[in-house]
Amino acid sequence: MENKELSPVLDKEDRTQGRVEEMRHKLAESGHRITPQRLCILQALTDSPSHPSAEEIFSEVHRACPTTSLATIYKTLQTLKDMGEVIELEFSDGSNRYDGLRPKSHPHCVCTKCGVIVDVEVEGLEDLDRRASDLSGFAIDHYRIDFYGLCRKCQEQ
Repeated sequence: MENKELSPVLDKEDRTQGRVEEMRHKLAESGHRITPQRLCILQALTDSPSHPSAEEIFSEVHRACPTTSLATIYKTLQTLKDMGEVIELEFSDGSNRYDGLRPKSHPHCVCTKCGVIVDVEVEGLEDLDRRASDLSGFAIDHYRIDFYGLCRKCQEQ
C-alpha cells in the first residue's frame, strides 16, 4: 500500500460527486427555495479549482445569472455555513475563502505567494479532535490546520 502522508490535491471527481445535489437537498429540506441563482452558487463552489472567495463565486455566477447580486452570494454562503455545508476559511488580511466540497474539519495547504488553497490528506489526523479533547477536557466541535508555503507553480517561477 502506498504511503500517502501528504497526498497531492484530492481527485476533483472524487470531491465533487454529488455535492451539488447534497447541498440542494439540504437547502430544500430546511425550507429554502431552490432558485437558479442558488444552484449557480452551489455549482461555482464545487467547480472551483481552489477555495473561492465570495467575489470569485460572484464573478462565476454572474456569467450564468447576471441578475445575481453579491449580497445574494453572501446570504447563500452564510446559510450554507449555518447548515454546516460550507467551511469559511478566515484569514487575517480579510480574504475569506469557502470550502463547499468538504464541509468538515480538514487540513489545507495555502500558497503564500499566489494564495491558492488545496485540501490535503494527512495520515493520522482522523482522531486528532478526539485526542485533543481527551487531553484538554474541551468538547471540540471543529478544528483548523493550515500549512503555509509555496505551491508547485510558484516554486517553478
